[in-house]
Amino acid sequence: MRERLHFRTPIGARHALACAIAATAVLTAACSSSTSSGGSTGGSGDSSAGADASATVSKAAAFIKPYLTAPTVIPLTVALKSAPVPGKTIVFLQCELSQCKGIGLGVQQAAQLIGWTFKTIPYQSTNPSTLASALDQALQYKPAAVSFTSPPYAIWSQKVAVYKKAGIPLIPSFTGEVPIDSTIIANPASKEYAELNGEILGNWFIADSGAKGNALSVSVNDFPYLAGTSDGFNSTVKSQCPGCKLTKLNVGIPDVGNGTINSIIVSALRKNPSINYVVPVDAVFAGALPSALAAAGLAGKVKIAGCCGDTTTEAGLTTGQFSAITGVNGFYAGYITVDAALRSVEGSPIPKNEGILPVGLLVKGTSVKPADSFNYPTDFVDQFKKLWKLS
Repeated sequence: MRERLHFRTPIGARHALACAIAATAVLTAACSSSTSSGGSTGGSGDSSAGADASATVSKAAAFIKPYLTAPTVIPLTVALKSAPVPGKTIVFLQCELSQCKGIGLGVQQAAQLIGWTFKTIPYQSTNPSTLASALDQALQYKPAAVSFTSPPYAIWSQKVAVYKKAGIPLIPSFTGEVPIDSTIIANPASKEYAELNGEILGNWFIADSGAKGNALSVSVNDFPYLAGTSDGFNSTVKSQCPGCKLTKLNVGIPDVGNGTINSIIVSALRKNPSINYVVPVDAVFAGALPSALAAAGLAGKVKIAGCCGDTTTEAGLTTGQFSAITGVNGFYAGYITVDAALRSVEGSPIPKNEGILPVGLLVKGTSVKPADSFNYPTDFVDQFKKLWKLS
């Protein structure tokens, strides 16, 4: 297992990843629903098996404990050389989803704070040609940087050479793994961060189930960021919980877009009634799942957990419709986007942890109020102002 990242001390609009919902029609043709089963039935029930399960649960509980407390410090610690020079422009390409809007608001707020002009250009997440047009349009503003969320690298890679020639940096976020160089200068909400969300959920599942749960892991692998989250969950369960069972279900972009993801999950549960946990890679996708389960006579049969909650799914923690959600701060993603642009302008290296957001694990009884953005640390804006020499 890779080294744990505890950035409760170092956190969207659901995802802000949820922003990973941003799809592309090019990928749509390749999308399909598929299931596969794996895992083991665990030990034989003797005392040694019981001891092993107890140790597994203790280890998982210890892993998630730090994330149950809201973070108080942002990951970034290196200050700018000097206060930002005002008067520059930053452009954010915004998809039609609410999560994308949340990240854009973070970019806008941060830009206003440093005296920069903020421009936004809309595009449709399911139509790659609109992203290409938006990238072309953004060049007319001669900005200090251009940012966007979610589309896989393959969809916009052909524009990198154009931006390199223009000398304008690109800052994609929630897009999965991308090559970082002098043009693509940062990747807020990186693959490593995606995997961390999955690892947190995997350890929660192990601890909550007593190391003997049976989970349906629902992924949307056509979104690289979400594929990373699924990988984090699946690998954690597989490597750490021999007594757990895991069934993998990959749904396509159309399934997410038209809402059939929930009926597909219901069908999988009917096929395998022993499943007692459902873990959608993005909780927002499953906002209507509790209603679908109730309509199918499956209410109360499974616990639901997932990454990147929003107001609806987090409110479901109180009612018991959802059991665990990781919180992601979309506004913070907007701020680190601007931070990367600032460091590029002044010629400073961009910290490796520019791709990491603080994260929290929300469960029933959490003190965090349901919201579309996990805005922690509560004073993260002031912490950025200090790093930017504005206070």
